[in-house]
Amino acid sequence: MNLELRQVADGVYATSRAAMQVEVADVVVFDMDGVLMDVRHSYPVVICKAVDRFLRESGFTGDETAVTPDETAYFKAAGGFNSDWALAQGVVLIYLVKAELAGSKQIDGLRNVSPDLATVARSAGQYGGGLAGLENALAHLIETREFERLKSSAWDRARITRLAQEFYAGDRSHVVFGVSNDTISGDGLMLAERPLIDRNTLLSAPFRYGLYTGRNRGEVETALDMAHLGGVFAEEALVTETLGIRKPDPAGLFRVAEALKPKLMIYAGDNLDDWQTAARYEAERGLEEPPCVFCGVLGGSPGPLGYSLFQERGVDLMTKSVQALLAWVTGRKQRIATI
Repeated sequence: MNLELRQVADGVYATSRAAMQVEVADVVVFDMDGVLMDVRHSYPVVICKAVDRFLRESGFTGDETAVTPDETAYFKAAGGFNSDWALAQGVVLIYLVKAELAGSKQIDGLRNVSPDLATVARSAGQYGGGLAGLENALAHLIETREFERLKSSAWDRARITRLAQEFYAGDRSHVVFGVSNDTISGDGLMLAERPLIDRNTLLSAPFRYGLYTGRNRGEVETALDMAHLGGVFAEEALVTETLGIRKPDPAGLFRVAEALKPKLMIYAGDNLDDWQTAARYEAERGLEEPPCVFCGVLGGSPGPLGYSLFQERGVDLMTKSVQALLAWVTGRKQRIATI
């Protein structure tokens, strides 16, 4: 735990080390979801709808939803679930295992079958997070042969992903994902997203910008268009899933560093995968490569758990908003310039 962390401005928390480091920062790299875009009414809801639709296609019944938007935060807090499609796949696997254990496909009853979603998510985190950690956590609940049978015959990950994409993009699925919306029609939940930063705020601050996100290029272009942020990011500093680079691989940060050649860059992200990405970059970079300070953005996918999760990992910088971060760092830089 980092005991030096203190509030240094409205909505900004930093250690003395971070306060000195950011004075030379000239590049800010952003994650997108929960940082540049408010996705509370898109991706978490998409996960829930995709899980429910797939389970019902698989013969599950009941009036209750299998997972709520608030419950998806348990898995984000566990780490390894930067992909919302993978998170949806993971929740489906939990219910397939629960159904096998209970001998029932009634969702309302299965929600009460132990272990609950929060417990499974914590256990997945103890095994390293993500789908691999989740599979290890679930493997102890069921015979190996039955578990492998469920995964091979009932767990259609491609179908779950396709449903999630259609719920997200709706009639624009072909534009955003290159797939037809054969099941879900109308407006997608992506239209419920709202920008968390405006163009003028970014352009008036003394920084250049990069983007490293788990979204594909179609999702990114749609969001940038909705937020009127086109042209803010140089093409060579846009790192998306389409490039085959996925967090927590620090290759995305190395790519931005090579493109923009900063003195020091700040990576602003809202979850543990973002933190791990920056930590791995710092561990792997050479002396000739610029340092990177991670800034945990609060209020994102881990929900109210964000502050404690970041603090437990010794994060030196946190903020409640991008605006607050940019204003504070700009002020620090201006103060140094006048000395």
